[in-house]
Amino acid sequence: MQRQNEKKLLNIIKLVPLLMLVFFSITTTTLMIQYNNKQLLKEIKYLKNNYINLQKEIIKKEVLKVHAMISYEYENLKHLITKEDILKKIESMKYDKDGYIFIIDYEGNFLINIEKSFIEKNQINLKDETGFMITKEIIKIAKEKEGYLSYIGLFGTHHNQSEKISYIKGFDTWKWAIGYGFHPSDIEPKILKRKLELQELNNELVKKILLTNILLTFIFVIFFILFSKNIQNRFDNYQKKIRNKKEKNRQKDEIIFHQSKMATIGELLSIISHQWRQPLAQINAVTLDMYMDQKQDKLGEVELKKAILDIETTTQYLSNTIDDFSRFFVQETHKVDFSPNVAIQECLNILSPSLRHIEIKVNILRDVKINAYITLYQQVILTIITNSIDAFASQNIINPKIEIDIDKKDNKSHVSISDNANGIKSENIAKVFDLYFSTKNDKKANGLGLYIAKKIIHKNMGGNIMLENKNDGVTFTISV
Repeated sequence: MQRQNEKKLLNIIKLVPLLMLVFFSITTTTLMIQYNNKQLLKEIKYLKNNYINLQKEIIKKEVLKVHAMISYEYENLKHLITKEDILKKIESMKYDKDGYIFIIDYEGNFLINIEKSFIEKNQINLKDETGFMITKEIIKIAKEKEGYLSYIGLFGTHHNQSEKISYIKGFDTWKWAIGYGFHPSDIEPKILKRKLELQELNNELVKKILLTNILLTFIFVIFFILFSKNIQNRFDNYQKKIRNKKEKNRQKDEIIFHQSKMATIGELLSIISHQWRQPLAQINAVTLDMYMDQKQDKLGEVELKKAILDIETTTQYLSNTIDDFSRFFVQETHKVDFSPNVAIQECLNILSPSLRHIEIKVNILRDVKINAYITLYQQVILTIITNSIDAFASQNIINPKIEIDIDKKDNKSHVSISDNANGIKSENIAKVFDLYFSTKNDKKANGLGLYIAKKIIHKNMGGNIMLENKNDGVTFTISV
């Protein structure tokens, strides 16, 4: 599972930069194209506004020029020139292709206009296609001195009927409204031409951006491929080192585990040797009694059967002890379902000679079966109980007690083993499960027991083992 996660992480490290690069390249290209399009629209808008403002200045100058001429002629030649002469002079003035001066008197009569039909009759009620009263508005602005006016151009005054902007200035002496206008639509061909030019430039720029991004993307892809290979090599070397280290640690753990097992077996052999002395002495005594009775002709059939039965019972006890002990030697190849209570009782049987003067209490609240290696589990139990036995001796406990609670919590087996051996010093609690750490003064203590116990419960059984000072002793809790 860990191997698969590491491969996934490596693939992510290899793919994410490439995906990010492609995403960044696409995003950058898109944003640059959008920016160029926005700039194109801004330039077209600016071109149009600039043209309108420029044309507005031109028509204003033309109107002011005509107004200045009329004022000059009136002031200096009013006795030598007539209104008709002034109008003819204005009509003779040259303007651009679609430009022309128009003059309306304040009564609504056109005096000058490019559309001659407007001059034939009064146009006070002239309006454009939207209903806008053109003549009245022109006269109104003229009476207010001057200003711009926007309306829809009339048929016959331009090649199309579109928006028209005119500048109006009044000549109050003769009650004339002088005007000059232009159509913003006239700029459309220029705008279209410029738009095509800008689009062409924009397309060229987009091509350059695309080619540049493709080239850069290709270069970075090659770089990331090489970089990924480098990461792969480093990762493989790292994995190789980890595997070697794990193998060394495994071998080290096996050696430590074997040492712990041998130490536990040595303790058990010592216990069993004490356990066998009394039964062997009992067999020896029965045999001696049989010999003496036979010598004195007192060995009858009844006495013989009783003696044989005593010997058989004693040897059966020895055989059971051997069975209990021999199971502890078996190297298990697969897990089995077993009851924690049964496993603990077997441990108590093996340790019975050492527990003869210790009060043992087993509380079975709920006994749930465990699927694990039973002898490994028993090794943990034996380690904890033998530690308590040693603590009773070193602390000179008068009434030693061991209490074992077997329960089920969160669908797990919980076994608590408590003693009254005065507990463990607070500064040593955090070190109890460390390798080669021991609180015993005995030179034979190797500090392997609880270290291996934790390894067994954590690594081999996926469980947990904890300890705490409680009441007047220590409590170990095993959760599997």
